[in-house]
Amino acid sequence: MRFLSALVGSVLSAATLVGCASQTEAPEQAQAEIRYESLIGVQLFMWPWDSIAAECEFLGESGVDWVLTSPPQEHITGAAWWTVYQPVSYKIESRFGTREQFANMVATCSEQGVDVIADAVINHMTAQTSGTGYAGTKFTKYEYEGLYTREDFHNCNLTPDDSISSYKDLAQVQTCELLALSDLNQKLENVQNQILTYLNDLLSLGVAGFRIDAAKHMAASDLKVIIDQLPEGTRVIHEVIRGGGEPIQPEQYLDSGEVWEFDYARNMRSYFKGEVITPAGSAIRFRDFTPSNQTIAFVSNHDTERNGETLNYNDARYFELATAMMLAEDYGQPMLYSSYAFRSRDAGPYETVKGVGPIDCSGVSAPKDDYKADEWICQHRWQSTINMIRFRDQASATPVVEKYRERGVYGFARDGVGYFITNVFDTQEMSVSVPTTLPDGEYVNLIGGEKHQVVGGELTATLAPMSAIALLVSETKD
Repeated sequence: MRFLSALVGSVLSAATLVGCASQTEAPEQAQAEIRYESLIGVQLFMWPWDSIAAECEFLGESGVDWVLTSPPQEHITGAAWWTVYQPVSYKIESRFGTREQFANMVATCSEQGVDVIADAVINHMTAQTSGTGYAGTKFTKYEYEGLYTREDFHNCNLTPDDSISSYKDLAQVQTCELLALSDLNQKLENVQNQILTYLNDLLSLGVAGFRIDAAKHMAASDLKVIIDQLPEGTRVIHEVIRGGGEPIQPEQYLDSGEVWEFDYARNMRSYFKGEVITPAGSAIRFRDFTPSNQTIAFVSNHDTERNGETLNYNDARYFELATAMMLAEDYGQPMLYSSYAFRSRDAGPYETVKGVGPIDCSGVSAPKDDYKADEWICQHRWQSTINMIRFRDQASATPVVEKYRERGVYGFARDGVGYFITNVFDTQEMSVSVPTTLPDGEYVNLIGGEKHQVVGGELTATLAPMSAIALLVSETKD
């Protein structure tokens, strides 16, 4: 495993919730910060194991350090993408492939220097009342042979149907059912043991760690009991969706791992969609977010691209620019996102009788204006993104300095190493003259490919609408 961990004491203050009329403060609490190297990941959403294995050579060569897979356990049958988030058993057999294919994928990726992070669904089992899982396992909603009986699940008795009705009520969020999904009680020894057996099984196959799905719906203390029993060095990333005025916030989970910062992605959308273009607000806000060294930054994920919270492939140009900015900035550990064009919010990818078909991204190098339903977008293959991975690799040790804000233009230097600036206006050119900290010379724009001059430490350029300039000191042209 290539990530580093060290424990240091810190005090976390309350987060200011972006987009809220008032601030919600949480009590200050001492936390143990888990520090990781500044690595780059990619979520290959709904990718089958054989396709990930084949793609890992490209990922490793491009500088991607880890890949997040979809959940590997047996799940309910059906065409919708969310079927894989309803576990039937902890067998490693799903629409993405068999246990053997999963193990081969992990080994192949490891050979290419790419760690595998598995999406772990341990908050719940199914919402479906009964049925047969993908691998043939029969179940009812509260009876899963060899795993759980009715006594292993919460019965919150707080709402008429035991489902969450208010996210302002902590007890509802963590003991009632999310979307009618049978809610496991992680305080119980049997539940803890079954989850640990499953996670350790995945670790035995070589995975480096886990994204904890729906972590918000489990008490942080209960999760910590489980996580503390995993082998030292196991990486854990919590999904805790930040909500204004809610009692459960991502900061509460930092004691046992990293978190996804949803407000980062939301603010990316606000900036690039033209909702924040004033000089004072034209930069992505980081100060109110979770600590950078414990945060996964992202432009979009499988939930947010469907509910409109973030950019998605339909905003292809802005998605490209936002990804470039994320890789150019110094906040968090960036996670790329790569998925498919969906016909509807629930639509899963095209499948054959053998599961999700093979994916080939070899012909992809740039975004398109339109995508056909079921088409794989392959965002991680866009040349500008590959170039910006190189920018991140070379600039990650240098601070962000000399930020520039002017209406829809935002820029900054990575001290002595690189410079990034973008124009979010969709019709208006913007001319700038900005200090760069770069040596004088001619540079190639990593985004567009054209050349730019730095003279007297200053970049003078005209930014086309919906464009960016990214300069790297190693790309100087004599």
